[in-house]
Amino acid sequence: MYNLMGIIDSFVSYMGFNLIHDSLNVTMERNMSNNFAALFHATGSSCTALLYLWNGDKSVYYWLSKFSTGYFLYDSVHVSKYMKPPMSIIYLYHHFATSYFLHQDPVKYNCAQSIFFAELSNIPSYYVYYLLKRGKDEKKLALAKKIQFCMYSFIRLPIATYLMYDTWFKVDNKTPVYLMFPVYFMGLFWTKALWNNL
Repeated sequence: MYNLMGIIDSFVSYMGFNLIHDSLNVTMERNMSNNFAALFHATGSSCTALLYLWNGDKSVYYWLSKFSTGYFLYDSVHVSKYMKPPMSIIYLYHHFATSYFLHQDPVKYNCAQSIFFAELSNIPSYYVYYLLKRGKDEKKLALAKKIQFCMYSFIRLPIATYLMYDTWFKVDNKTPVYLMFPVYFMGLFWTKALWNNL
């Protein structure tokens, strides 16, 4: 679960995301650099989770959990500084619950599958945000929003529902699953919001 080296590794990851954000913030505004830091996390965690699912190497999962925990720490600081309640509270809860969940037994709790699909579903959102801020190509933006909705809803409705169901019946300690229920429902609400924005 948690040990001194694990805490240090998560902190190193946190500093890495700060470095990415600060480096990008020199050439672009804060929200855009945060968007690219989030894209880096989504891509990196999806690839690392896929590698773990392919080879089952526990050290790969260790780095996945520390990489994501570092990102959630970074984004929690960002959210605390720049976002107002209730959205800040929702994001902070999401980050806490997901970090806790990632430090459970990855086989019993389907952790790698969950992070792989969740972050994969987020990737188109960062491109949509980029296009929204550029505000130049309406056709490209409309197509990107359709891809975002299709990918997000396909993953967050059937796949996430199956993973929650399967985990619930596989584990004795249901506390991490209870904590993830609000995160699961956040995904459903966001799916509805994406549909409304098409």
